[in-house]
Formats: sequence, C-alpha cells, structure tokens
Amino acid sequence: MYDADIVRRGLDALEAMWLENNAPENDPKLSILVARLHGQSVDRLATGKTMSALEKLMRMLTLIRATGISFGRSARKHVPTGAVYVNVGQIMLALPFFMHWLRKRPDVVPVFMLHDVIPLEMPNHVDPSSVKHHAQMVKTAATYASALIVTTEHVKKMVGAAIARHRRTPLPTLAQALPVSDVFNSPPSESRLTDVPYFVVCGSIEPRKNHLILLEVWRRLVRHMGHRAPHLVIVGSPGWSGAAILQKFERCNETQGYIHAVSGLSSPALTHLLNGSVGLLMPSLNEGFGLPIVEAKRLGVPVIASDIPAHREVAGPEGRLLSADDPTVWFEAVLERATYPQPAVRIDDDRFMTATRYSQTIMAFLDRCAFVRTAPFHATTDAGPLGQTVDQAANGTFTPALE
Repeated sequence: MYDADIVRRGLDALEAMWLENNAPENDPKLSILVARLHGQSVDRLATGKTMSALEKLMRMLTLIRATGISFGRSARKHVPTGAVYVNVGQIMLALPFFMHWLRKRPDVVPVFMLHDVIPLEMPNHVDPSSVKHHAQMVKTAATYASALIVTTEHVKKMVGAAIARHRRTPLPTLAQALPVSDVFNSPPSESRLTDVPYFVVCGSIEPRKNHLILLEVWRRLVRHMGHRAPHLVIVGSPGWSGAAILQKFERCNETQGYIHAVSGLSSPALTHLLNGSVGLLMPSLNEGFGLPIVEAKRLGVPVIASDIPAHREVAGPEGRLLSADDPTVWFEAVLERATYPQPAVRIDDDRFMTATRYSQTIMAFLDRCAFVRTAPFHATTDAGPLGQTVDQAANGTFTPALE
C-alpha cells in the first residue's frame, strides 16, 4: 500500500512528463505534423523519434524524485477490514503472486476491471505472449474476484464466457462506458489547424487495428483524385508488429506526402486535430470499447468505423459502420465524405459520462458489492443497451441470489 499523496505526486509527475495538458500551440509534435500536411520536408514518416535509453532513465529518475523510493506497506496487514479492493490495471493479474494476499483476507471484496479478452479471441493478431498473459489474467480474476467491471456489453459477454471456463458460478459484472475527458467537452477552437483536408485514425499501431486497409484506400484515393486527395493522419504509438506496418506506409510511393504518423500528442492537441478533420476512421478487427469514437462523437466529428460488436454499442446511429475486410466500401465511404464534408454537430449522449458521474456509478456498484460480499449475486433485470446497467447499479437494483 502507498499513501494517497505519494500516488498523486507520481501521477502529477507523469502528466508533466507526458506533456498531457500542453496547449495545441505549444505541442511540438502537432507543429511538425502541420508542417508535413503543408508539404514541408520532415525526415521520417513519424513526427517523433524513438526515446533513447538515457532519456528513459532520466524520466524514471524524475518520477522517483517526485515520489521517493518506497516499497509501501503490506496490503495483507494494512488494508482496512471489510474494504473493497479495486484493481483497474489488469496487467498485474497476469502475475497471480501479487494477489495471494487476498487468500488471507477473506473480509476484503476484490473487484477487478477487465478491458477485453481480445488475445483469447484473436490470437493470430496479437503478440503471442499476450495470449498466455490474458489467459492467466482471466484465471486470476476467476479465482479471486467477487465482481467485475467492463466497458461494454460485448466485453461483458466475452469475459463471462472466458471466466466460465474456470468457475461454475458467474461473477456479477457492471458494463459501463469509460468517461470522456473534459477536454473533449470544451468548445471547438475557432482557428483551423490547416486548410488541407485530412482524416484521422487513432489507436496503437498493430495488426488488429487494421491500418493496412487504409493504405489500400489511400492508393485508390490518390489515383482517383490526384492532388485533391485528402491526407491521412495516423495517431498512435507502434505496438506489436507496428514498426513493420509503418514501414509499409512509408515505402508506398503512390501515397507519399498524403499519409503522416504522429504519436505523443497532448489531449488538447488531439482535440484540435480531430476538430479540424473531415472525419475519424476506425477500421479495427476487434475492440473492447473504442474510446476515439466516443471522443469524436463528443466533438461532433463524423465517424466511419468497422462493423464490430463494440463499435455498434459506442458509435450509435450517427456512426457509419462498414465491413472491416472490404477496401472498396471504405474507399467509397471516404471518397463520399471527402467530396461532401459535413459540418461538426456535437452529440450529447447520456450513455457517455463525465468523470464525476462515472465515479458515482462505479461507487454505487462497489457499495452493492460490499453489501453482498458473503454470497454470489447477479442483476435481477436483464442488462439492455449500454447505459441501462448504469442506472440499475446507481439505483441499487443489483440483489443477491444464491447459486
């Protein structure tokens, strides 16, 4: 256990290192990107360079200076009696040793957040080690958790099926969309980033994100539209096999000057980038949630996304959903949007909460978990579309049921 003030200092130091709150005009990555959109020469496709070992070390030392060096206190000895232990990181569940203290504290109510089980659903599209780690995460959750938190009904279904392989009784599960950062609720800037038309694709660069379908789309766009073709901005850091994917974009002569990659943007810079775009593209083969779609919707930015379960939940009727493996329909949709751009129309969707309301909803669920910690339980009403479960939790309609 660590004192709350130490954790806050660490989080503040991380935000400062990441330049998370940098205004768009002060974000160097955005400035370089704008230069590329205007045809100015930049050495690499990506607007940033890989961090050196020395830079990584200096960042770590900065964090240590902010928090000090401490091994904390024993969770087994110092967690208050009857406490609810919430683990939202998921990664540590792959190391069950760190959960062993729960065996000696049966009074504690463990509630785990699982973001998805994509590596178990699509093992060929992820790092092979992720399959093993996710399998262990699920097993750890099935062994120790009293309840789960997920982000969509789709994830609730898939996680429930994975958990069922390890235990006979289901775990009570709250499906609640993640909150939208306040920066995406702010009024759009009156100044345009550039007069050059561009689309944005946002997310880690890895096979399951399906970036390469957009390479084929942009080949066709450049052939069809010539110099009038819109640009594509790839926002995100390379994940597993991401470097190889970026190389394919970089080596494509047909699309040179029309496709640009950037990582490390601050949230205000990303907001400014999205606000000036023709639309957001999300061609993923699988997702647990789809946060960029929610952020784009909040800004009123048109969304074209793959027709997958998670996107059906978060995109709503305003989003245009397409087959993830058909470049022709993507080409036609992007061409139509580029030819007839739509003005931004901000969408206020009650399913997507502020951080405050999200916290209140989670706390209501945790309170109910604590109340019924001595018996398995489930919701007495069917979980309907995204958002209904939230009201059920907030109103305390989760009731115990012996299995």
